[in-house]
Amino acid sequence: MDDKRLQRGEAFEKIAFSLCKIALFCLLTQRFALPLAALGASLFFGLAVWNGKRDTKCWAKNPLGIALFWLGVAGVWAWFYFHKAT
Repeated sequence: MDDKRLQRGEAFEKIAFSLCKIALFCLLTQRFALPLAALGASLFFGLAVWNGKRDTKCWAKNPLGIALFWLGVAGVWAWFYFHKAT
């Protein structure tokens, strides 16, 4: 097998493994997957900023901004979840 094809296979496997972790998390947490993932992302991006990290691999490039965004997503989810029309 040539080296370039093996590199592509490893890249696909890396994506597949990431999606596998996401699928398992969603399976275990079900309807709470979004707020838990959002709070986790917010927590760990916040910890990264607290410990001196000022950039990220994410396209948004600002860990504090990303943390605030995901905190907002979790807050909106909680508002809709707890304020259902009866």
